[in-house]
Amino acid sequence: MALRKMLCWMLATVVASSVHAADWKPDRPIKLTVPYAAGGSADLVARVLADKLQARLGQPVIIENRPGAGTVVGAVSVAKAPADGYNLLFATSSTMSIVPLVQKQLPYTPSQFVPVAAIMSMPFMLDVPKDLPVDSLKDLAALARTRPGVLNYGTLGNGSSNHVLGALLSKAAGESMVSVHYTGAGQALTALLRGDIQVYFDGIPTSIHRVSGGEYKGLAVTSKSRAASAPQVPTVYEQGFPELGLSVWYGLVAPSGLPRQIVSTLNAAVQAAVADSQVSALITRDGSQPLMLDPSSFQALIDQDATAWREAFATLKLKLD
Repeated sequence: MALRKMLCWMLATVVASSVHAADWKPDRPIKLTVPYAAGGSADLVARVLADKLQARLGQPVIIENRPGAGTVVGAVSVAKAPADGYNLLFATSSTMSIVPLVQKQLPYTPSQFVPVAAIMSMPFMLDVPKDLPVDSLKDLAALARTRPGVLNYGTLGNGSSNHVLGALLSKAAGESMVSVHYTGAGQALTALLRGDIQVYFDGIPTSIHRVSGGEYKGLAVTSKSRAASAPQVPTVYEQGFPELGLSVWYGLVAPSGLPRQIVSTLNAAVQAAVADSQVSALITRDGSQPLMLDPSSFQALIDQDATAWREAFATLKLKLD
């Protein structure tokens, strides 16, 4: 009898939870944790998106910047939060794919999150000094082979996305290039302008403005199609270097255990926000591409991305801390 009562109670709880989720409308502010410092490109997109979500959900969406340890600080804070729809993480490929490969003692796992909605995909642009005598990836690889150990590529640390891309390019050029690590993108870009490094895979939002301003040359973008804001720059695929076709995605994830109907409500709101002309213009203006995916398609993207980065790490046999 006691077992029967317990089962009935559990069933009633599940039904009540499902009904609550099906009718879910937020009744208090939603916290969106951004694991980057305020003022960056990711933070800017998150804030514009938050305004649109507030209009659609009827509750404030509060941005909380928690940078540190390559998105780990922000990710851990959300992983430990209640799965109630009021705690979201502005996640990236770094959070779900790259950092788990780099850090052996990671205080969270990707399985602690459920995908809510994709926002955008950001490719990289391969930049070189404007006086370097190359005009294509093939030119650059050929030059590197004739000058082994002379050309340097900048990275933001061991295992960073630009480290992986630079190492893949060096491998294609006969392991002829040398990696130089920097603590921030600003340092790497300054080094490129000074000529301390000759190759840097930069996020396309930063590159587009500097390339169009003549500060350096853009040789390739890592997306499958050319960036609308830089149509003159060919893709890595066009130039015969498909192994360099790595991009990073941005999207919202939540603590695992979030009811499906709450996920669906949030996903619909995010898709509508990304489709908004102000948000889509902000994303495409700097060369990124808006993404509007349902949760299952977003999960497939996360899985494909994780596989691509894992294969790249395996190809390079990177030794990480």
